[in-house]
Amino acid sequence: MSESLIYRIPPLVKNFGFGMFCLGATLALGVTVGSQSLGRAIANFKKEPATIQVKGVAEVNVVSDWGSWYGTVSARGSTLVEAFAKLEVDFAKLNALVRADGFLESEITPLEVNTSTFYTQDKEGHNTNSIEGYMLSQALLVRTSRVEAIRAISRKATDLVRDGVQISSGSPTFIFGGLEATKMTLLEKATQNGLERATLLANGSNSGVGELTSASQGVFQIVPLGSTSVSDWGISDTSTIDKTVKAVVSLTYEIDS
Repeated sequence: MSESLIYRIPPLVKNFGFGMFCLGATLALGVTVGSQSLGRAIANFKKEPATIQVKGVAEVNVVSDWGSWYGTVSARGSTLVEAFAKLEVDFAKLNALVRADGFLESEITPLEVNTSTFYTQDKEGHNTNSIEGYMLSQALLVRTSRVEAIRAISRKATDLVRDGVQISSGSPTFIFGGLEATKMTLLEKATQNGLERATLLANGSNSGVGELTSASQGVFQIVPLGSTSVSDWGISDTSTIDKTVKAVVSLTYEIDS
């Protein structure tokens, strides 16, 4: 410390008091340190890399390789014996129709018989304890890899109505067994598509694409072929043989100037 400064300190303390002197010194030191911290913060802020966010998409058409269908026969009678006898005859007609279409024994599964009881009603429309009759029903389940045959039998089964059979033909269900492997392939392709989009956008501003900083997978959309439907929760179509599987990923890349 210079001698001139040493000789000047006592007058400063004398005129303003030692407390004020210390306060001033502290403020001066704080401003200096604060300026240095602010400078470092600005420097760090400038070092934060710019990023670009894109979505990558990919889709593929697939053909269902497994199908199933329910056909349900119902019969009514005043007694259980009468209802069951009619059910046996009508169910046999359905079974014969299915076998005539070439379905194997291993592809056909008769399900349990369900019973409903009907009661007579009084004048006010309330059920009494007197039984009026019974309704029995039984379903036949068909499952096979011959998906076209499933679609055909679901339509043909209603022809039994002409023979007096009370039948309900359920909607056929079609699934694609290789879905999980397809999803993995689509994720890879969607990620590549996202990188291509990011590169195209970056090149437009004379920049390059840097490291991938984040990635997230969206829901898969499995829709009928040609459909443009989407859902936040995803779609899993089982009503058609031909389908389209779609995947979306969200990606964030650093931009290299």
